[in-house]
Amino acid sequence: MESQITVISKFDFKCVFIDHLTRLPPMKPLLSLKPVLLAAFCFTFSGTSHLLYGQAQPLGDSVKQSADVAKWEALVKKKLALPNPEEGSVICVGSSHMAKWTTLAEDLAPLRVYNMGISGSRMQHAAELFVPRLVIPFKPRAVVLYEGSNDLATGLSPAEVLKQFRVLYRELHEALPETRLYVLGIVPSPGKRFERWEAIQEANQLLAAECAENSWMRFLDITTALLGEDGKPRPECFIPNDVHMTPKGYETWKAVIAPVLISAEHTALQVDKPQAP
Repeated sequence: MESQITVISKFDFKCVFIDHLTRLPPMKPLLSLKPVLLAAFCFTFSGTSHLLYGQAQPLGDSVKQSADVAKWEALVKKKLALPNPEEGSVICVGSSHMAKWTTLAEDLAPLRVYNMGISGSRMQHAAELFVPRLVIPFKPRAVVLYEGSNDLATGLSPAEVLKQFRVLYRELHEALPETRLYVLGIVPSPGKRFERWEAIQEANQLLAAECAENSWMRFLDITTALLGEDGKPRPECFIPNDVHMTPKGYETWKAVIAPVLISAEHTALQVDKPQAP
């Protein structure tokens, strides 16, 4: 058994180890296991305990090395199977708040917009998968980004959100130096997520400051508009017992985003059109 442990995969070892435990006599203490098994158990549990306790678990050096890489590849391919965005359009990427913006095309008309949002994503997914796969190949005139909710909800720090954001915008700007980037503030969802209100504020401040240093980026504060006079999330903007927004919530988004985006990008579109002879 000891020689096998050195060559089998971590996943297979979990299976072998669990099978070993099930074969132990009832109530046999864990400490009676061979030292190599006990050490392996500690290693295995330490790698999965965040699933039990909801602790922050960074994605690692690359999402392409994460355990659920197949899931994200499938989700990206599903988006790529849709009609491709036209060159010079506006592409929106982000997590579920973006993915669930079903009135996006209507709200941002007459701009040509494409919703590439994928639920459950983090800033690192956007940086490593969405921008290179769903944005850059289609050469948009502008990108609207919403990420950060899931990062903070899983315990990642505002500094980690900023770190991945820097990876994202540098890659985008290197490939498409003329493309503008609009960054949305983090939604102050009610319930457990609002317990991280201070982290939401800090992340927004970091993102806003970063955007202010680059003329081709702009931070849009949709956060404040979703708060009531009491400083708490407006109930009418959120689905009861849920973190996601109601149509009223998206109306609030539209009121903040549309005037800025349509004014800037529609005007730019008119300027870019060739003049009639």
